[in-house]
Amino acid sequence: VQQMAIPDQETDNILVTTCDADSKFPPQYIAALTHQYLKQNRPALTTIYQSPLFYNWKLDGLSFFTRVIGLLRSMLMLGALIPFNINTMSIFSYSLSLAKKGNYIHPAYQMDDIICLIRWMGVTQRRLVISMIPVPVLSGPTSGETIEKEIIEWARQARRWTIGAAEVFHYFVIKAKRIPIIAAFSWGISFMIYYGILLCSAGLYGVTSMVSMLLLVRDVPPIITLIMYCLFGAQMATFLVAFIIDMFIPKLLDVKECIFVLRNLFHFLTTPLVLLVYSLVELYALHEILIFGRKVCKHGASAKTAL
Repeated sequence: VQQMAIPDQETDNILVTTCDADSKFPPQYIAALTHQYLKQNRPALTTIYQSPLFYNWKLDGLSFFTRVIGLLRSMLMLGALIPFNINTMSIFSYSLSLAKKGNYIHPAYQMDDIICLIRWMGVTQRRLVISMIPVPVLSGPTSGETIEKEIIEWARQARRWTIGAAEVFHYFVIKAKRIPIIAAFSWGISFMIYYGILLCSAGLYGVTSMVSMLLLVRDVPPIITLIMYCLFGAQMATFLVAFIIDMFIPKLLDVKECIFVLRNLFHFLTTPLVLLVYSLVELYALHEILIFGRKVCKHGASAKTAL
């Protein structure tokens, strides 16, 4: 930026995009980003732009563990991360003026995208808005040469995300005093609900409550049993939304996939199991950072050599 000698009054007119190496942008990304920025009257210091990410890069050839998590990550980005302004992920755009004011992005952190969001909330003295760019971006999922290596990489990435989220929350607690109290409180609660309850605790709570109902509680009222079945049905209906979205995304991204209907059904039915294992990996990772602290906070990306 210094070498380009861009005057300060022009930084609002320059948009920067951060991305990973395993990203494929649609041809209309820049046009959609520019249209969104101009339509919102150039909110240079208040808004970050995020496209929904989809992991359909040879996703049909990967294990059900990898595919299920890939589909759910995309759905959660559409339904939680973007609309509730929790955090950006991997590929996002922002004004050069916001980047300069917030001292850019530090790539040494595991969750550099969330770290910069917290720092930028401090310098702008407000909770930043995450605005969706209405075009999908293709991102690479974890992969491996064999099914065993793929599952290992899947677990490794789940562990890394969890440790990174804990590191982010520690960073947020330190920096919260520089953020207005309402903005800090609302963002902190949203972050804890998403990463602590939804991703880590919900699956474990569901299993333990089911086991306790079967083994410990006697003479359960029928209404309680009905409520438990209704909650499980609502959960499966939510998972179904992710698979319905996946029916249209390959065509939109111009990606060729071949998923037999029975295999797709198997993936859908194993979704609760995948989330349970994911929650167990997260629980292990949280105890790991609790015991070893900063030593486990390393930015080691998962392998994607089979893409």
